[in-house]
Amino acid sequence: MQEILYQPFKIATIIWLFPIIFMFHGLEEIITNEGFMTKYKNKVPKTFLVNITLTMKKKLGAKSVQLSISIAWILIFISVITIMTACLLPIAANFLLFIAIFNVFFLQAFSHIGQTVIFQGYTPGVITALFIVIPYSLLTYYRLFELGFIDGHLLFKSIPLTILMVPILLMGNILGRKLSR
Repeated sequence: MQEILYQPFKIATIIWLFPIIFMFHGLEEIITNEGFMTKYKNKVPKTFLVNITLTMKKKLGAKSVQLSISIAWILIFISVITIMTACLLPIAANFLLFIAIFNVFFLQAFSHIGQTVIFQGYTPGVITALFIVIPYSLLTYYRLFELGFIDGHLLFKSIPLTILMVPILLMGNILGRKLSR
């Protein structure tokens, strides 16, 4: 019975879903970011956290074109790592890079929730973060642990690589600003 329930959640399927889930999340941000920046530019009380959030959003790409380039950059990385991981299944040794980029994806979902609390309203990416990214991420971590592809040691080992991934992925924002001029 349990095998029937897990049928659609085979590990290869879950891994291949990563770039697709990322794109749904990215599209929500692309579609709603400009309107968000326009709406909150002058309407929000300038608290420390609000200033930081608006400054970061501006630097990361306030225009849809900038954000699109940035998301394309990240999608390339996610896709390459996903292809490498899926093609090398069932070798568990190749999951370090996958887990590192996946950790960034999972953790950034919580930044959307934090921004929603700060702005006391909708922020770009929060709907897919809550209803797609977090549930998908929890399912992925659960299945990877359950099947023995990752363990606590590998997760701990991925922390430095996860931290290193952040500036690499943020380089997409620089590209977005340069290429959208």
